[in-house]
Amino acid sequence: MTRWNLETLKKALNVTVSFPVTAHNLCIDSRKLQTGDIFLALNGAQNGHQFVREALDKGAACAIIQENPGNTNHTDKLIFVENTQQALNKLGIYSRAAAANLKAIAVTGSVGKTTTKEMLRSTLHHFGPTIYSKASYNNHLGVPLSLSLLKNDTEYGVFEVGMNQKGEIAPLSKMVEPDIAIITTIAPSHIGNMGSIEAIADEKSDIFAGLNQNGTALLHGDHPMFERMRNHAKDYGVKNILTAGCTPGMDCRLLHYQPMQYGKSALITAEIFGKVVAYPLKFAGEHYAFNSLYVLLCAEILKLDLGLVLQQLAKVQPVIGRGQMLNLQLENGLPIFVFDDAYNANPASMTAGLKSFCSMNHEGRKIAIIGQMGELGEFSESYHCKIGELLNTLDIECVHVVGAAAKCLFDTINKEKRGLWFETVDELKKIFISTLEGRESVFLKGSLSQRLPELVGLLKNQLIQAA
Repeated sequence: MTRWNLETLKKALNVTVSFPVTAHNLCIDSRKLQTGDIFLALNGAQNGHQFVREALDKGAACAIIQENPGNTNHTDKLIFVENTQQALNKLGIYSRAAAANLKAIAVTGSVGKTTTKEMLRSTLHHFGPTIYSKASYNNHLGVPLSLSLLKNDTEYGVFEVGMNQKGEIAPLSKMVEPDIAIITTIAPSHIGNMGSIEAIADEKSDIFAGLNQNGTALLHGDHPMFERMRNHAKDYGVKNILTAGCTPGMDCRLLHYQPMQYGKSALITAEIFGKVVAYPLKFAGEHYAFNSLYVLLCAEILKLDLGLVLQQLAKVQPVIGRGQMLNLQLENGLPIFVFDDAYNANPASMTAGLKSFCSMNHEGRKIAIIGQMGELGEFSESYHCKIGELLNTLDIECVHVVGAAAKCLFDTINKEKRGLWFETVDELKKIFISTLEGRESVFLKGSLSQRLPELVGLLKNQLIQAA
């Protein structure tokens, strides 16, 4: 069933629409628009109204605007509203309300949001129509856009909810109205904006603001902030609180992590409500195994066949830039292994990624490419130096570092491990491939602002994909 038509737009926006519309998707970026999409002209870093003509020329079903774009002859396809951001919110809220049978899951946390979301959506789609946040659509734009994709018959929705400032999560949670709300873990991501780990835990706990009556909160039961998060959940009236962890007493417990295929995948043994289960994962790292515990808990809450859930979970592939493993070849025929964890970074995810990389059985020289970690504020130098100290203890032969804020990290590394430091990734891109001889294993991770995914793209484009 098509979500957006003349009647649903009228009801959602409370405006007059004088022309027929049939559309499946909303679009806020004219470069990504597909024929038949509805284009919303948002005023952000750029004024979206200057792209209305381009969107309509590309075949947009219509454009929702708050000011006259003055650059199009398609005046018969314009819907005027007072505020296009508010219109986007209204469309998301309407779509959520119309999906009466939806079981919605909201996922937040400092680390592991996207991987947990991907594990859930890849599993749940086997049991019924499932809608989920694309990429990292987890902010004031991404959440309503994701909700707008819901249809009346959608059974499951998995929505990532993120923040980098105080006060962002509660309104998004109220939009999603989750039946299950997950906080994967708390770490010093955005601590420069938030000021403390406690403030981060408080903000993340606002995921419970929109939790449906009789909904369930899932928490990291071993985390030092657990009691704080549980108290917040109770303050929001949450009665059902379940835990994931490693220590006895957790509702879902990681019992054993066994690396396989030279550490590039794993066999997981877990206990859930007293039942012991074992399943393989195509992920390297105990932190990814921990994320899978939330899938098991959701399966039990939703009364799904746990055996089928484990079968589906075993098929899930790592997300690009989040632990994806690439087997490449140089022109001389020798292999290069790439552990692509480059999408983003904070101190916790950097530590976990490096330890996972070093747990693998590497044939040749190990190289780490570390980009600076952002939004650490006054704590930046301390956290970067701690990563440098960690690198000194790990079995890595060469470390290249990117970013001005990470120069202190580079200086902390033992001289025999130091590779090169670059202010930006551009200089490293020019020379890196020429430094490879063959049989190297390469780890990449840094904040998205450091553009390390561009170096991964270069490797994929210039080297040969191997089996």
